[in-house]
Amino acid sequence: MQVILTDDVSGLGDIGQSVKVKPGYARNFLIPRGLAVEVGSRSARAEAHKIRQIDAKKRRMKGAAEEVASRVRNAELKFELRVGSGGKVFGSIGAKDIAEGLVAASIEIDRRRVILAEPLKKIGVHFVEVKLHPEVSAQVKVVVVSLEASAEQEEQETAEARNRLEEAAYDLDDDTEE
Repeated sequence: MQVILTDDVSGLGDIGQSVKVKPGYARNFLIPRGLAVEVGSRSARAEAHKIRQIDAKKRRMKGAAEEVASRVRNAELKFELRVGSGGKVFGSIGAKDIAEGLVAASIEIDRRRVILAEPLKKIGVHFVEVKLHPEVSAQVKVVVVSLEASAEQEEQETAEARNRLEEAAYDLDDDTEE
């Protein structure tokens, strides 16, 4: 079934896009929630009116996204990671952490909008892309600083990691025996 999205749908498409979906997904989820309209479900005149409404909403959303993008570009997020004696970093900064940092800076962003190939595990300055709209994205400055870990904390982190690995290996052994 061919539908036109009236709002951004994560994993499917952005507002105004025409996408092909299974009929049940369209009838039971997208259309009742007002996220899409069926192509060809109305007369041509009504369909054109709906598309104009979607385009107007798209322009409003783009304007709002550009406004948020300027605030994101001016934001600077600071995170601390513990660093051991050998330069080993404990932990990482993920998309969820960056989204929470932006929310703390009073910029509402969904974590799925933060484009991060892999979590940040290095000390320094990083620029992370935030996709706010299909046509608008911004980069936020993320500063990762080191926090010296004591020898006791270092051993505790190592022991916890070792325990997690042993538990995972034990779980795998249980699964293969069944």
